[in-house]
Amino acid sequence: MRSRIVFATLLLSAFFVAFWGCASQQITSARLYIRQGNWEKAEEMLLLGMELDPENSEVYFHLGNSIYGRKGEWDRMNEMFDKAMSLGPRQKLPNGVSIGAAIDEARTQYWSDYYNKGAVHYNKAVKSSGDERESALQNAIEAFETAKKVNPEDSRTYKNLLFAYLLTGQLDLIERSVEEALKMSPDDADLLLAAGKSFKDKGDTDQAIEYLEKAMRRDPTNSRAARLLADTYYDTGDKEGAIFAYQKAIKRDPDNEDLHFNLGVLYLQIGDFDSGEEQFQRVLRLNPEDWQAAQGIGEAYEQKEKWEDAEYYYRKSLRQEPDNPMTLRALARVIYRQGRREEAEEYLSQAKALE
Repeated sequence: MRSRIVFATLLLSAFFVAFWGCASQQITSARLYIRQGNWEKAEEMLLLGMELDPENSEVYFHLGNSIYGRKGEWDRMNEMFDKAMSLGPRQKLPNGVSIGAAIDEARTQYWSDYYNKGAVHYNKAVKSSGDERESALQNAIEAFETAKKVNPEDSRTYKNLLFAYLLTGQLDLIERSVEEALKMSPDDADLLLAAGKSFKDKGDTDQAIEYLEKAMRRDPTNSRAARLLADTYYDTGDKEGAIFAYQKAIKRDPDNEDLHFNLGVLYLQIGDFDSGEEQFQRVLRLNPEDWQAAQGIGEAYEQKEKWEDAEYYYRKSLRQEPDNPMTLRALARVIYRQGRREEAEEYLSQAKALE
């Protein structure tokens, strides 16, 4: 009786050895077919191996990488990869690499192929125009969309896809891309800036200001964000808010002529002519040939009724831009104020002839 029990146990053990050995044979065969590039037979062996040993993570890895990834069936690839990771990411492949590391490598390789392709087309679109630009942009979007399917967790794809959509000007697609990208990287200053710009272009200034202020908090040195924030405040009529934003931008980028110029214009608009003159003088120190800055100083002096000083800077502006009717009219005004009526009328006539 005892010998029969032992015999029965041996038979049962033999059964399990045969059973598991069968699954191993399928995986071994699949590996061989993969090396040979016989994808049809490899898939057949892997599917059979999955039936015989549904808990073996290597089967799912090869199905995801060599079968579905190779065919571009990204949803099925990721399904297989996720299953392999849930079963045993530390299981070793015959080459000694863990399943987890192999999946990361495979997914990164597929992703980088499309991501890099998208970047090439995007750069081409930026440098081209017309039909060539449109074609390159469409190719970039398609490549980035594919990269997103390959690896939905990589935030760089969403960011570059958003930048591609921004070039199209399609606000509905831009808004959708903004939402997707910010879900992946809610604190990315570049994304927050892009979001702010897209909402500004859409006319939603409240949302634009919210995102741009976040961008400034994340990257206080970002003069582009500060300038766009100032422009948005200006669009809402909040000139004090715009001035504050420009002041912050200038702290980060003190040699930016445009920032000083725009701040000077704002100061003139609120009647702070001394501060306006100061900003235009800074522009001239950075660029002595800037005729608009000289014109701005002339206007500041005119508002302060310093007619001779205003005349000096209006003439300085005209030396760079002699046919500007606005400056000619301004010069005529301040000369008239100094009692030189005939000379003023002469400049006024020149202005009218140019208009």
